[in-house]
Amino acid sequence: MTQDIENNESTLSTESRVQAIKRPFWIGYPRAQAIIQQMEDIFNHPKMHRMPNLAIIGETNNGKTMVLKTFCRRHTPTEEAYLEHPTLPILMLQAPPEPNEGRLYADILTSLFATAGARETADSKLQRIRMLLTNLETRMIILDEFQNTLAGSGTRLRRFLNGIKYLGNELSIPIIVAGTPETLNVLQSDPQIANRFEPVFLPKWELDEDYLRLLATIEPKLGLKHKSKLHDPIIAKRLHEESEGTIGELMKLLQKLAKDAILAGGETITQEMVQRGYLKTLGWNPPSLRNRYER
Repeated sequence: MTQDIENNESTLSTESRVQAIKRPFWIGYPRAQAIIQQMEDIFNHPKMHRMPNLAIIGETNNGKTMVLKTFCRRHTPTEEAYLEHPTLPILMLQAPPEPNEGRLYADILTSLFATAGARETADSKLQRIRMLLTNLETRMIILDEFQNTLAGSGTRLRRFLNGIKYLGNELSIPIIVAGTPETLNVLQSDPQIANRFEPVFLPKWELDEDYLRLLATIEPKLGLKHKSKLHDPIIAKRLHEESEGTIGELMKLLQKLAKDAILAGGETITQEMVQRGYLKTLGWNPPSLRNRYER
């Protein structure tokens, strides 16, 4: 988690404050915390042949990767501990752009600084992965952007899913996958795989009390000198409409607004600033309108 910038905004230059707004920070809202706790329970599960697995499902730009990275940071060893005894408790990487178990194994080896040979077989790669991850005491594998694996034929997809299943069985460690709702189609294409991965969901935000609490939590982290009252019904409704219910789009919108508030000297986000006409002057369009050509 990055340090809140509101505590030292008075000592920063305007440019430094604008740059500080762009830094990502963790918002521990209840649904994200619940998923992290579920991951923690799986991480600490006693070793067994068939370890529990998890599939985190959510729309694009709705906080999946931030949840994963936050969880990984909590289990990253300190530099001193790593130098004394190198370990990698969690291996996180993106799923390959197509369902290819050989490519997946090669990507894992690359992330471990152990490049795979061009003609090396999938079995050989798997055996090296097993040795390396055992030596590194790896206890979990996370595959983000899992919907990528839809870009392949049924046969290749089945082989890829079998490769993942075999990897989990060989190492006796849990595997977490995360992706858009299309990820469910991938998992459900194989009944055995679907049975192994429990789905949990990061749904789009509703305009409700939880959303207002989210806005109240974010506001002081924007580092503006005056209160904006983002939870004001008019402002909250417009922010929800323009971000279309995803936390990633909400953060991008608030960053634009906060930057404008700093540069213009107003130091607050007002009802006027969240209206469609004003947002267009900032170059903002909601996600569903970004690819629409306007004459």
